[in-house]
Amino acid sequence: MSTKLFRFILAQVCVFLMCVVQMNPAYAEEAVALEESQSPVQQLPEILVTDTRLPSIQENILAVPAKMTVISAEDIQQSGAKTVQEALEKVTGLVMYDSVGNAFQQTIDFRGFNGNPVPATSVFVDGVRVNDPEFNFVDFDLIPLETVERMEIIPGPSAVYGKNAMGGVINILTKRGSEQRQMTGETAWGSFGRQRYSLNTSGPVGKLDYYGSLSREQEDGFRDESDAKLWRGFGKVGYRPLDGTDLAVSYTYVKDKLEQAGSLPRSLADDHPEANFTPGDFVDRENNFVRLTARQVIPGGLTFTGNGFYRRLQQESFLVGQPFLVGGMNTTSQNFVDTESWGGTYQLTHEYEVADFKNILSVGGEVTRNDFRNRMLSLSDFGPFNVRRKSDEDVTGIFAQDTVHLFSDVVLVGGFRYDRNELDFQDLLDPSNDGRKVYSRITPRGGLTYFLVPQTSVYFSYSQGFRVPTNDELFAQGSFGSNPNLKAVRSHNFELGFKSQISTWGNLAMAVYQSNIRDEIFFTCLACDFSPDDGQNRNVPKTRRRGFELTLKVKPNEFVDGVVNYTYTEAQFRSSFNISSTRVVDVGDSFPLVPKNRLSVTGTVHPAKGFSLSLSGLYVSTQFLQGDESNTRDRLPSYFVLNGRVAYEHSVPGGMLKGFLAVSNILNHNYFTSGIYAANRITGGGATQQFVVPSPGIGFFGGLSYGFENFLN
Repeated sequence: MSTKLFRFILAQVCVFLMCVVQMNPAYAEEAVALEESQSPVQQLPEILVTDTRLPSIQENILAVPAKMTVISAEDIQQSGAKTVQEALEKVTGLVMYDSVGNAFQQTIDFRGFNGNPVPATSVFVDGVRVNDPEFNFVDFDLIPLETVERMEIIPGPSAVYGKNAMGGVINILTKRGSEQRQMTGETAWGSFGRQRYSLNTSGPVGKLDYYGSLSREQEDGFRDESDAKLWRGFGKVGYRPLDGTDLAVSYTYVKDKLEQAGSLPRSLADDHPEANFTPGDFVDRENNFVRLTARQVIPGGLTFTGNGFYRRLQQESFLVGQPFLVGGMNTTSQNFVDTESWGGTYQLTHEYEVADFKNILSVGGEVTRNDFRNRMLSLSDFGPFNVRRKSDEDVTGIFAQDTVHLFSDVVLVGGFRYDRNELDFQDLLDPSNDGRKVYSRITPRGGLTYFLVPQTSVYFSYSQGFRVPTNDELFAQGSFGSNPNLKAVRSHNFELGFKSQISTWGNLAMAVYQSNIRDEIFFTCLACDFSPDDGQNRNVPKTRRRGFELTLKVKPNEFVDGVVNYTYTEAQFRSSFNISSTRVVDVGDSFPLVPKNRLSVTGTVHPAKGFSLSLSGLYVSTQFLQGDESNTRDRLPSYFVLNGRVAYEHSVPGGMLKGFLAVSNILNHNYFTSGIYAANRITGGGATQQFVVPSPGIGFFGGLSYGFENFLN
């Protein structure tokens, strides 16, 4: 028996024994009494989550038929995360990598989806979808981390959230005004020229409450030409005139300019990871985002929740490509994008409870309008190439969900959503590419949770998801590439899970899942002879994702706590097709940029009042590079990253003083999180080779913050 197999079996036995102890009330009570007689045991709080489209009535996480993860503002602060992606980095099911070469634009997806060509994870901020309406990617750098109150991660399709969420949903809620007036300022510095300055304030004014935040970040970057500059502002005003009435308006402004060092040939990346192969890439953006939210409790167990929003994102990007010929002129493209979105969501929830029976019914609707304008100029050895286009999208959704608590040990969930997406594309230079498509679909969700004992549950769920093709896939590339006859991508998801609060000191959650995907979209060819209509985006009949996820959190006493997250992911093609004359995908081939194994372990000790010391390790196994869908080439190597952090906080008259020092990549490993097989036209006459994106070596980041309380009293 191999050592790895033995360790795996031993781990499963330990888990089984913990489950047996938990399900034996007499033994569990005896164990609790023994623990309490030996040392003080920390009582972990009950975790409540949102299980409806808009936050209305919260549910115990043990009753929800999904392996949800909750990350609070306190969790973010303790982790030392500097971006939203870093705050999510250790969540089970995550696929995360850097493909552009800066510290702010890592790609995130879930459960075997790798963001190529279109991300399969939907992100909501205060109930509003913030994915790009054209390509579904998420600009996480446009979400100020300091404004996040909590993040709820729901892996797998969740019908009530609508399209493009086959990988999962990230639901972000922003902060409200505190009960006491406070103001906090922070300054921090670190390696690679990293600087952060922030100021926030919150508090009440009669029946109003307010929260405001200003921040500025910049970094020189460890790569040549990977500078970053970000300015962020956020303000929210809430109003509670009566019990049961809650109104809020918020505004987010972000202005950033991020240089993108991009990938390097593997031979260059090994010796000079700081290099930039084709310097000059950048993205420059300005984002304005207004949200209105309302919640009203109505007699008879009813609650109305709604929101409205307006968002405008203006973006300029510049890309430098490789020369087409040795010694030839660099290819360049300058792209201007202007996106406007507005709409709203409403939801009516009814809660009824009598004896051991409780029913929570929510129904609602959603309307969104997206206007997308794009102007691009490209230059190459073959001359200029211009693009001018616009597209409009109208999204309408209706959803309903019912959660039934039968007695005290059975919870049933059933729901559905109807979506209608209308796409209208116009090529302002070549009207022959114009097109209009309408997609509509009903996606159901069902689940059963059974409580073995009050703090331990098992569940099974089934749900469907779908993705609408993009305008590029449908129309924009003309006859060579696009295909107006594309079907929507569909998924069928099955999940079986186990959750338990272990005595008073731990939480354990496990899940196995399988997602069967139909009509996923890839660029394929038939004869592969470059004839018209041969190379096109086409629906591939079958693909599949499945895996196992485990999270264990322990806090045996006030001095120690720890978290273990493990993910096994299998993402495979289940139908054969040709990408080119030399690239054939067979049944059983794995998706690129999806590691099979991902393990993170974090331990924190609190040796004295105010002090905390933490050490965190992340292991990611090998993965195939993009462009190697047929799995015939060398893989991206596995990597292990070790990070540490020390923090101290001390109460002072009128406030709180905090300081921290974090060390990333303590072992100074040279590793790569993403890569692609491509032709190097500069050095090799077109020979295909690995291009990878290096990650930073050892780095330091430290700072101080001072918070005033009741500063106007």
